[in-house]
Amino acid sequence: MRGRLFWKILVGFAITFVGIAEGIWLLFQFYGHPPTPYLIGYLSATVPGYVEMASRAAERGGEPALKQLVADWPRAERERLTYSVIPAAIAQKAQSDAAGNVAPTEQELAEWSEKTGSPTRRLTPAQLREGYIAAHQAWETGSITRNVQTADGQWLQLQFDAADIVAQLPRDRHLNIPMPMIIAGVTGGLIFSAFLAWYLTRPILQLRKGFEQLSAGEMSHRLRPKMGRRRDEIADLARDFDHMAGRLQQLIGARDRLLNDVSHELRSPLARMQMAVALARQKPERVESSFDRIEKETIRLDELVGGLLTLSRVESGAAHQPVHLDLDHLLGRVISDARFEAEGLGINVKADLVVRRDHFGAVPVVLGNAELLRRAFENVIRNALHHTLAGQLVEIAASANYDRQFFDITIADRGPGIAPDMLETVFDPFTRDAGAAGQKGETGEEGKTGGVTPVSQGSAGNTGNDGFIASKSGFGLGLSIAKRAIEAHGGSITARNRDDGGLVMHIALPFILRLDGESDA
Repeated sequence: MRGRLFWKILVGFAITFVGIAEGIWLLFQFYGHPPTPYLIGYLSATVPGYVEMASRAAERGGEPALKQLVADWPRAERERLTYSVIPAAIAQKAQSDAAGNVAPTEQELAEWSEKTGSPTRRLTPAQLREGYIAAHQAWETGSITRNVQTADGQWLQLQFDAADIVAQLPRDRHLNIPMPMIIAGVTGGLIFSAFLAWYLTRPILQLRKGFEQLSAGEMSHRLRPKMGRRRDEIADLARDFDHMAGRLQQLIGARDRLLNDVSHELRSPLARMQMAVALARQKPERVESSFDRIEKETIRLDELVGGLLTLSRVESGAAHQPVHLDLDHLLGRVISDARFEAEGLGINVKADLVVRRDHFGAVPVVLGNAELLRRAFENVIRNALHHTLAGQLVEIAASANYDRQFFDITIADRGPGIAPDMLETVFDPFTRDAGAAGQKGETGEEGKTGGVTPVSQGSAGNTGNDGFIASKSGFGLGLSIAKRAIEAHGGSITARNRDDGGLVMHIALPFILRLDGESDA
């Protein structure tokens, strides 16, 4: 059933609202002691009072005295009182029947006196009894009848008609709750509950539609603009939904681009291998050169697959087996390999590693995977060497920030730098920059100078024993692997252009302090 939550909220709050309203009414009924309404007081006290005055006047002065008394009454009361002469036998029989009635108890008289405000201590028992009977006659029949014997022995029957007053009284109801209050409570409860239910369920329905759109592939669907001016938890949930949708859109877009780039990278070496096979068949004298080409392309494919596997393992965390690492030792080995390669390229490498013990003698160490960090540093340094001309300098510096407990590592080159809009995307897979080759005057495989050159030099999986290969080819995976590896260790890597030319890579890695100063790698 659709809208289940709406009906639960509607019915629940409606019942609660009505219950509160009726509960307040009952509390006032039981403990409030509200003033006696006019109609109730009129029947309980005023009507018996008029009948009592008329009876006494008739007893003292007969019919003339009664007429004189009634003439001074208000018109409404004059019209209500009627009298007639009755035989003595009928009057005596009525008195006998009245004498046989059970007299009210003291408790009933006290309750009646409290209800009507009659001063019980100022009335005789006979007067109390007559007033009680008269009041009950007025309540039950709407009229009071009394037989009075005048001084000359004549019997008069007095009747005071108050039926119209009784008709105006509200009828008895369950728990004494007036119908207008029931209607007001139910109506108010329904209106309030309906608004509250709509206010709560409308954004939930929007969330449901958003998830349906998201599952249907509409990654651009957003909910926060539809929340209006809400500033509650539901609006926070919509904002989190938009963040999730944006992240999914980004990841799916990156996946699609990655698949497209992988397909493109695989197509080129496969096409060259097919061409080499065709040439070998057409020209037997070129079989050896064709085999060399096939072997070269096979190595490139192996490098590509190795880089992709490494990237996948880093992103999934499967390759992260944490040990305590001495950054001085780890980075020193990578720099040593870099200097060996730089000598053949005519590039100078300057290193400034300032990692000291703290005041208590503890040594900062990284908790992480040695192989992943080694590959990350190699890829970043290799990228700097690749974009630096012969005779120029690559600067590597490392220091420990004990306040933040982070290592600050910078690798700066003197290359052409990269476009400002690529400073963020340079770490995406298969990202290349078209500046280095043109500057260095290198010729690519297609024999064209100044063509597209990889930003990162190959993948980490193509290194030999010394950790470096002087090849200038690559797939744009090196910096991607470096970024994932650094982030897997809780760090970050950013790129910025130098004012005087070149690119600076800044790596921040968290460390912990070990008093023994020993590392696992």
